[in-house]
Amino acid sequence: MVDRLVGLICALLGAGAIWHAQTLHVPFAADPVGPRVFPTITGGVLILGGCILMLRPGPVAMEFGTWPRALAVLVASLIYPLLLLPIGFIAATAMLCFVAALAFHARPLPAAVSAVGTAIVFFVLLDKMLDLPLPRGPLGI
Repeated sequence: MVDRLVGLICALLGAGAIWHAQTLHVPFAADPVGPRVFPTITGGVLILGGCILMLRPGPVAMEFGTWPRALAVLVASLIYPLLLLPIGFIAATAMLCFVAALAFHARPLPAAVSAVGTAIVFFVLLDKMLDLPLPRGPLGI
């Protein structure tokens, strides 16, 4: 029952994000995409995830040791924005993804490879394709 409630909350938050995104207007054409796209995509992902949680059969069982792993991801997520400027987007994002992968029982080497790959893909999508300037860090990457 709790997972259904969390799914409903996620779906409502997603709908709210999409609704609010449509109210964002820029008086000048800063970029061709505009400020509505990212919150709309995020809201869509929240709605999709919320619907999956609401509709899937069976309860979600918590396993032993879940809270310490969740706490590790929470702490890494709180430290992440503090690391963006000093070390750059790619390194900070790779570190966050690495901690998250380890929290989901990934082995260290595959977790590191996928974390770096994920950070590079997000960098290309955001910085190059959407033309959003991201922190480069001391190495300029």
